[in-house]
Amino acid sequence: MSALGKEVAGILAKRRTGDAIFLTAEEVDEILSGLGVPLGGTKAVPVPLRATRMHFRGTKWLKPDHPDAQGHPLVDPADLPEWIRPTGSTGDGAAPEAGEHTGPKARVPFHFVWSPQPGVNGIGSGRNLRGKSTLLNVLMWSLTGRCPQFQNDVRSWIEHVEVDWQVGAERLRVDFDAVNGVATGQVVSFADTGSDTRSTVLGQFDGADFEGVMGSLMMTRLRLENIPVWTDTAARVHAWPAYSSSFVVRANQLDPIVGNEQTIGLRMMQMFIGTDWAPVQAAAMTARRGLDKAQAAAKDKADAAGEAVEVSRRAAEKHVQELQAKIRNLPPGTPDVRVMLNAATRASDLARETHKLEAKLIAQTSLAGTARQQLKTLKARAHTGYEDALAARFFHHMRPSVCPRCAAQVTPERQAAEPDKHECSVCTGELNLEALQADVIVAASVPDELVAGLVARTSNGDDGDSDAEEESPDEVEAAQIAVTAAEAAVAELTAEIAALTTERDEAAARVEAGSGLLSAASTRRVLELDLARAEGALGALTRSSDPKAVDPVDPVRLAVVDTAEQVLKKWVKKDQDPMLVKISADIERLTQSFGADNLSGFALNGAASMALRENGVRQRYSGLTAGEKLRVKIATAIALIQHGYVEGIGRHPGFLVLDSPSAEEMPEEDLATMVKALQDVANEAEMQIFVATRSATPLVELLPEANRVVAEGNSYVW
Repeated sequence: MSALGKEVAGILAKRRTGDAIFLTAEEVDEILSGLGVPLGGTKAVPVPLRATRMHFRGTKWLKPDHPDAQGHPLVDPADLPEWIRPTGSTGDGAAPEAGEHTGPKARVPFHFVWSPQPGVNGIGSGRNLRGKSTLLNVLMWSLTGRCPQFQNDVRSWIEHVEVDWQVGAERLRVDFDAVNGVATGQVVSFADTGSDTRSTVLGQFDGADFEGVMGSLMMTRLRLENIPVWTDTAARVHAWPAYSSSFVVRANQLDPIVGNEQTIGLRMMQMFIGTDWAPVQAAAMTARRGLDKAQAAAKDKADAAGEAVEVSRRAAEKHVQELQAKIRNLPPGTPDVRVMLNAATRASDLARETHKLEAKLIAQTSLAGTARQQLKTLKARAHTGYEDALAARFFHHMRPSVCPRCAAQVTPERQAAEPDKHECSVCTGELNLEALQADVIVAASVPDELVAGLVARTSNGDDGDSDAEEESPDEVEAAQIAVTAAEAAVAELTAEIAALTTERDEAAARVEAGSGLLSAASTRRVLELDLARAEGALGALTRSSDPKAVDPVDPVRLAVVDTAEQVLKKWVKKDQDPMLVKISADIERLTQSFGADNLSGFALNGAASMALRENGVRQRYSGLTAGEKLRVKIATAIALIQHGYVEGIGRHPGFLVLDSPSAEEMPEEDLATMVKALQDVANEAEMQIFVATRSATPLVELLPEANRVVAEGNSYVW
C-alpha cells in the first residue's frame, strides 16, 4: 500500500453521495500501476558529470595556398577519399560547386589533446571560425551520441575521437572512429584495482545506434528518469536527448528558460529542482490525458456515427415520400381482363376488314380515275370538232385583201376572176370546181374526203354547230355516268373505312386502357413492396438516430488517475515552492553579477515562467532582450545546479556548456564579469562549465592555463 494510493482512496471515498467511489489503497495502487504511474517518489541525488580528457585527430585537406599547407604533400583529386573529393574530379562529368577547389589538396594531419579541469574552462580565439565550436561539438558528440552540426569540411576531417568522462565515481571512455560524421566504436569503463586498471566494454555502436548506447548508459548512471508528456495525439517519452541538450546554452537558442525543448520546459525544471514526486506527477498527467484522448475519440466517433445516422434517416424519409408520391400518381381501378381480350380481338378483326376495304378503295379509286380520263378525252374531241367547223366556215368565207405572208394586195379583179380562172385570188392555186360551185374555196390538191366534209359543213350553215355537238352524245353521257358511279363507290368505301377505323380505334383504346391499368397494378405491387422496405429502414434509423458513445474508459480508472494527478500537483507544489523562492534569489544575484543590474525581483514559478522587474517595471522573461535573456538563462541553469549541490537534491549533473555568450551584445568587460562570477559559483558548488567565446582576453586573464585553450590573433584552436 503506497502513500499515494492511500491518499487517493481516502479522497474518492469522501466525495458527495452518489459520486463516492470506495476502493482500497491496494486497488488504487493496482490501477495506477496499470496506467504506468509510479507509486512512490524517488529521492533525487545529483551525480557529477565531468569531462577529464578529450582527444581527436584526423587530416585536414587544404588548398595549396593555405598558410597551414606549407611543407605538406599535395594529393591529386582522384586519390582523395570519396567524401573529400571535389565534385567532377573523377570524370563523372558533374560541374564543380561554386568556389570549390578542384585541383590537388595538401594533406595536413592534426591531433588535439586537452584535459579540462573542474570549475570554469575557457575556449577562445581572436577571430571567428578558428575551431572553438569544434571542441564543444566533439565534446557533445561523445556525450550524446549524436553528430552535431559541424561545418562540412571539419566533419570530413575528423577521423578518431576519444573523450574520458567522470560519472560519479566511474570513469568512462568514449572511443570511436569517424567517417564523414558516422561513428563506429565503443564505450569502456575503467576501474582501478590496486596498481592495475581494469577495463570493461559497456557498449558498442556502429552509426545510428550511437545515441541509443549513450542514452542507456548515461540515464542510469546519472539517475535521470524518463519524462513522459502528452503531445497532441499520443504519449511521448523524453529521455537522454532532451536532458543532454539542456546542458548547453547557446546564444541563438534562448527559449524556454530551462532546457532547449519548448514542450518540456516545465518538466525539465521540475526534474532539475529534484522534488520527489515530480516524475510521478508527469506520469499521472500523461496517463490522464491519454484517457481523456480516448474518451474524446469515442465521443467524436459517436457524434460522427450519429450524424451519419441522421443523414441516412433524412435520405430514408425522402425515399419513403418519393415512393408514396409514385403510388398516388398511378391510375385507380382494376383492369377487366375478359373485356380487354374481347376488345383486342374486335380491334384485330376490324383492322383486317379495314385492310380489305382499303384494297378495294385503291382499285375503285383507280377505276374512277380512268373513267374521268376517258370523259375528259371524249369532251376534248367533241370540242375540237366544233372548233374545226367554226374555223372552216370562218376561213372559207374570208375574202383577204392582202397576202398574209408578203402583204401584196389582193385586187378585186383577181377576186372576181376566181370563178372564171379557177384560181385562188391569194395564192393563185388551182381550185376544186365542184367545191367552188358549192361556194367553198378549196385547192384542187386537197383530198376528196376532206373536201366533201368542208362542203357539207359549209352547206349546212348555222345548223352545222348543233350537228357537231350532237355527233357523239351517247359516248360522253355514258362516260359521265361511269365517272359518277365510280366516285360514288369511292365515297362509299371511304365512309365505310372511316367508320371501321373509328370503331377499331375505340377497341384499341379500350385495350390500351386495360393494359395501362394492368401495368399500373403490377407497378403498384412493386412500389408497395419497396415502400414497406423503406418504411422499415426509416423506422430502424429513427430508433437509432441518437447512438450512444461507447466509453472505452473505465470511469473508476479515470477518477483514480485524475485524483492522483491533483494530489501529486499539491505535493509537488508544496515541496517545490520553497525551493523556487531560494532559486529565484540565486538567479537574481547571479544575473546582476553577470552585469545585468537593471533586473531585479525575480520569481520563477511552478510553470517554469519567470516574472521580474526591469528598472522597477514589471517584466517577463519573454519580454527581455536577447542579451538579457542570455544572462538570465545562464543564471537559471547555474542556480539549479547550485541548488542541487547545496541542498543535496536535484538531478542536474553539474555540467554546463556556454556557447558564444558574447555574441549577444555582451561587451568584453561584462564577459569578464560573468567569467569571474562563474568561477565564484564553481568554488561554491562542484560543477564544470565550458565557455567558448571570441573574446579571448578575459579567459587569458582570469583562467589558469590548464583551464583554457586560447588561439590569439589569427591562430587556430587546433
